[in-house]
Amino acid sequence: MSKDNSTTTDMNVSKTRYFEVTKRDGSARIGKLRELEKIVHTPRIIDVVRDPVISSCSIWNENIQRNNLTILPYIPLPLDVPVEYITICKQLLDAKSPVTLRVADQGEASQYCKQLLDAKSPATGVVIHPKGDIPEGFDVYVLGASADLANNPRAFIATIIRTREHITPDSALYAPAIATSYNLALLIFSGIDIIDYTRATIDAYKDLYFTKVGSRLLQNLKELPCRCPACCNHTPASLLKLQRKERAKLLEQHNRTMMNQELALVKQLINEGHLRDYMEGVCRVETWQTGALQHFDLQYSYLEKRTPVVRRVPLYACTAESLNRVEVQRFAERVQNRYTPPKRDILLLLPCSAKKPYSASMSHQRISHHLGKLRRSLHEVIITSPLGIVPRELELTYPAAHYDIPVTGHWSSDERTFVEECLLRYLTKHPYQTIIAHVSYAYREICEEVASKLSREIIFTAQDNILSKSSLDNLKEHIQSSIANTTRSVSAADVKKELMRAIADYQFGEPAGIELIPDGSIIKSHYPKHQVYYDNKQLATLIPQYGTLALTLHGARRVAALNRYTVIIDEFVPTGSILAAGVIDADKNIREGDEVFVRNTQVFAVGRAQMSGEEMI
Repeated sequence: MSKDNSTTTDMNVSKTRYFEVTKRDGSARIGKLRELEKIVHTPRIIDVVRDPVISSCSIWNENIQRNNLTILPYIPLPLDVPVEYITICKQLLDAKSPVTLRVADQGEASQYCKQLLDAKSPATGVVIHPKGDIPEGFDVYVLGASADLANNPRAFIATIIRTREHITPDSALYAPAIATSYNLALLIFSGIDIIDYTRATIDAYKDLYFTKVGSRLLQNLKELPCRCPACCNHTPASLLKLQRKERAKLLEQHNRTMMNQELALVKQLINEGHLRDYMEGVCRVETWQTGALQHFDLQYSYLEKRTPVVRRVPLYACTAESLNRVEVQRFAERVQNRYTPPKRDILLLLPCSAKKPYSASMSHQRISHHLGKLRRSLHEVIITSPLGIVPRELELTYPAAHYDIPVTGHWSSDERTFVEECLLRYLTKHPYQTIIAHVSYAYREICEEVASKLSREIIFTAQDNILSKSSLDNLKEHIQSSIANTTRSVSAADVKKELMRAIADYQFGEPAGIELIPDGSIIKSHYPKHQVYYDNKQLATLIPQYGTLALTLHGARRVAALNRYTVIIDEFVPTGSILAAGVIDADKNIREGDEVFVRNTQVFAVGRAQMSGEEMI
């Protein structure tokens, strides 16, 4: 085998003994608990009676079952318990170490717990309090007082993030007694792997009927909106005539069915990469869920490292929360901090279009055809919500060519503020001799506000309809007049190089562009399938589906010299996917979907990451 191998990184080996993550969508995961009585696939709704999960508090006199997930002894405490009480309980049940456990009673209980934590014992879980210490080395962490976290969005998100930041990525998180059919999506979205049917049972005895949009008192229902087996032969009136226990059993069956249906949908959305889009809609069912999503979005660094850099599906920006999505904020941040515009004296600001990429839209094509070769003397930037600004070179790059937004002609104050800030920061960092804005309506108002803050002139060339002949002629005339005062114009070949350099800088950071597309390089193939060649060797290919670059080994070596996006593996020669167990070190800036460089003393390879750098190690 050659020592140069093209490969990919993968995530199919778990670092704990029993839990394995197989699919991610942001903080949400699909995984499985292995080597139990039966494989428990997650996200999972547990039946605490029938599933292979045992609370050790209730089985002191039973033999240890090898094929069960056993929860270690715990003392239930409410959310608002004083911290000193947690300390006292910790002294009674000290689970500091994954191999020893001290209990106040050193008899049968202590011996039992030590057996559980023996290297040959089954998978173990530990109950943690939101305010308490978090021990290491467990397969499952159970959130104590999780039911108290409902209706407390700040505490809910703070607890999830604190727990996730302290435990290994391949440990499962279980939140008991909190899940319903209408908050299940939020729980899974936030990173919880296991929930249970406790609320389905308890609420059934309260005559609460689960729907997708909340629970309803049975006596308030005019008809049953469900056609599950428990509902199809009944009406609210007939159920109310049943004995309480019989009625509760039917309601529990219905409530469980609703939860199962929601879980199946959530799993499908995780596989599609659409859970966030769904969450922005269903969180409106309860105010605390909306608040939880908003609090979650404030934790950018936590979410960013769990969010892939590219997706195969559209990004639907349909709510105010869409502005806070990681994909939106990351794109805006990279445009400001990684992107370097081509050297031009003239900037042309254009409105976005419904069709993506913008250059394929009717409006942008008409403008391009009208300007012809004049475009080589200027730089084009598109103004848009929710991304802020999109340089023409990055119009293919995710999510610029992948987002969709309702077009109403009305911009919210948050949209205006965000776009104004993006344009203001860009123009402050990259001054131009002449700025021309071929825009109207809200776009013009945004440009006028930015011009006022910068105390400089922006030339407006459109009269309402940007595609009218008079507007296009006016635009062309001002560009020709501005070009007369500048000598900066480039060839078509140079424009292609600038595009590829911009994408490389966006993808890997400066100066990756000049390293990967050096002077003397040649761009082959038509847009959007450009290929970079240098010294008769191919270095990179533009992938039109994502607007990112796939590198050959020759190109990878040039970028890898910057010591970024590197994965160090153990001393072996890979023959395919590289599993997490073989990774020694990885750049913490690596995100799922990134092009990465894999090396040891024997091998140099290039591949695509299936998880973040932190999770690899």
